[in-house]
Amino acid sequence: MKTQHVCAALLWVGASLTHSVPVGAQMPGTDHADMGMEMDMQTLSLGGGWHLTGMAQAFPVVTLGAPGGSDSNPLHDTGWYLTQPAIMTHLDGLDQRLVLHTTLNFEGLNQKNGELSFGGWGEGFIDKRHPHTLVHELMLSYNLLDVGGHQFSLSAGKGFAPFGTSDPMARPGLKYPTNHHLSQILERWTLNAIWHGGPWSVEAGLFGGEEPEGPYDFSNIESFGDSWSARVARRWGGGSGPTADWEASASLARVTEIAHTTDAEVTWLWNAALRPSLDLGEAHFYGLLEASASSLADHEDFFSVLAEARYDRSGHQPYVRLEYASRPEYDREAAAGGDFFRYHDHDDPLGATRWLIATAAYAYELTSTPWSIRPFVEAQFHQVRADRGGIAATDLYGTTSFWALSAGARIFLVGGPMRMGSYGVLDPMMDMGRGTMAMPMEP
Repeated sequence: MKTQHVCAALLWVGASLTHSVPVGAQMPGTDHADMGMEMDMQTLSLGGGWHLTGMAQAFPVVTLGAPGGSDSNPLHDTGWYLTQPAIMTHLDGLDQRLVLHTTLNFEGLNQKNGELSFGGWGEGFIDKRHPHTLVHELMLSYNLLDVGGHQFSLSAGKGFAPFGTSDPMARPGLKYPTNHHLSQILERWTLNAIWHGGPWSVEAGLFGGEEPEGPYDFSNIESFGDSWSARVARRWGGGSGPTADWEASASLARVTEIAHTTDAEVTWLWNAALRPSLDLGEAHFYGLLEASASSLADHEDFFSVLAEARYDRSGHQPYVRLEYASRPEYDREAAAGGDFFRYHDHDDPLGATRWLIATAAYAYELTSTPWSIRPFVEAQFHQVRADRGGIAATDLYGTTSFWALSAGARIFLVGGPMRMGSYGVLDPMMDMGRGTMAMPMEP
């Protein structure tokens, strides 16, 4: 399937939902989805108490690397992408006791060689972000919404294990942070349980630790049950659940993966985060402070500390992010064709580099939903140095500091992004639905 077919699929979803019943006018206390946006998705009534809510998105962008020392330097690369093309749907019935949450991601169709993202790594790509799997999320939840003032959920399928912070796809920056594989555990076959009462929530998950090896790889269901994670969070201020003004969380995970030696390796992951999402008069402020770390029995640890913020007023949306992190380095020549941006996923790292990445971006909400177009420009300054293993930054890039520049537009059809990473009673679309179902429907 080519890029034009991906676009056609996204347009079809947009057209279908545009003619459905609008129920998402912004409600008091609703979160701006880490993006400072109105959550005005469309809902289609299917009869019998069932509803389908959804949105689609695609970001046409270009990324330029800063000049390097020679024409063969990877910093000379320029990438043109239709990145993060996705369709998200939320099917609920039985008074929201039963919910099917789905995200289809089409990067494997039109972005199979990855997206330039210096400092990024994971799933066989390095200095590029790997394409996510076609079935990014397929989670079925059973919810008990009021049991003595408490809420419970049991969710099963393919998606996020309860760990860390929201998926960067629903956050303001275009380029994913280096910590993506330290701060989220995604695209796993998982069984998640949630308790939510008052300001507190506790989540626990049992899942398969193996990462997918490509956008169409579903075989990691075979490892189901060998890994677990847990996350506890407290929320306060206005709103409730995922839409609260303030949220503090702590996560722990034990992930089992098979290395190239066919031996099982256990990685411990930790994450702590603080996330404000506040209305300030006519403006909105979103922020995130997080620290992540990993520990393997026979390797050195890796870490990341990150701070990001966005201010949204009258369509103007400036954004900044600062991350300091260590990253594994692999034998790039081991990849097929000796591609600088590829490595064998199950190889052990040869060493590590340490990165300081400063990101500044500006976006403008040119049009509102149902067809929301938000042009943007994003600049990143990278400073990298050797950490261990004798990996020299000058051997990789010819320099220890460089720039990258991206420009393009975020296009959202009949909605905007919401936080990704929790299901059941902590699913933001559930929270939105509880607020909007009580509103009178337009004929």
